[in-house]
Amino acid sequence: MRKTRVLAALVAGATLTLAACGTVGSSGGSAAAPKPANEVTIGFAARQMDAPYYVAMQSVAEQKSKDKGFKLLFQNANGDPVTQINQVQTMLSQGADVIVVDAISPETERAQLTQVAGQVPLLFVDTGIPDVGVTSIQSDNHEIGRLSGLLTAKRIGSGKTIQVGVLNGGPNDEIVGPARQSGFLEGLQQGGVTAQVVASASGTYTQEQAVPATESMLAANPGIGLMLALNDSMALGALQVLRNQGNTKVLVAASADGQKEALAEIAKGCDSQYVSTGLNSPNLAADAAFDAAIGIATGSVDPKTLPKTQNTRAEGINCENVSQFYDPKSIF
Repeated sequence: MRKTRVLAALVAGATLTLAACGTVGSSGGSAAAPKPANEVTIGFAARQMDAPYYVAMQSVAEQKSKDKGFKLLFQNANGDPVTQINQVQTMLSQGADVIVVDAISPETERAQLTQVAGQVPLLFVDTGIPDVGVTSIQSDNHEIGRLSGLLTAKRIGSGKTIQVGVLNGGPNDEIVGPARQSGFLEGLQQGGVTAQVVASASGTYTQEQAVPATESMLAANPGIGLMLALNDSMALGALQVLRNQGNTKVLVAASADGQKEALAEIAKGCDSQYVSTGLNSPNLAADAAFDAAIGIATGSVDPKTLPKTQNTRAEGINCENVSQFYDPKSIF
């Protein structure tokens, strides 16, 4: 709690020059007159770039910029909400007509991004802030987690009890991660499995950080039978640890993503140690977000007509349907 308050204070101090004007969400800010696409500037404030999911979204944004002709301002906050707020402010000073944000800490950034949304149309992709901005385009994190949990329950078997270690996104992961975790555990329950969460640690959504977190959890909790990661990158880190230890008994599952390396593991068969994941396509989310952004900037889309939340397709993925989603040539 103390860390959150200090962080909030830092954000507030770093952004005092932002003027609070307009109301949030009605029109998404005081947009300038519509422009042709080749005169439009769109800002993209990414949360981090240390996992393939975020790299894929950047790739989509850059391709959209080439195809549509707009200028793209891209910034990577490296997981720091203070940095992200300052980067968004810089985009405003550079004349961004629309800004797309993948929020790092929704509650920490709420006040400052509320102010931004009063000045320019603000859209969210992947992680949004409820009641702020024009729209948030993302997966239904609870639902994809639930669908993955159901598939893992099928593998474990109805009536069974299993100890679970959870790899989460860290203290700033206030909305997305908790929804994915609760959805997955609900799916296990609906599938007749009793889950006992005996450990939880942050892997910051990266494979690299998931490795030591997994090692610590397994060492302290030898009864763990399932490593649940809130995305595929962390699940791959957990799998790496298990293989290094020669452990073939502990199962691995992810509540979300559909990363190609994870799908390759799932595709090894219905006895694969990597059991399931949920579809959370960065391509679908970023594609829709930048289509909406360029539409608003050029006047072809009325921001008032957009729903506050737009969810991408939700699917659970296991050995039975992985062939529908696995593309070894994809970025993600």
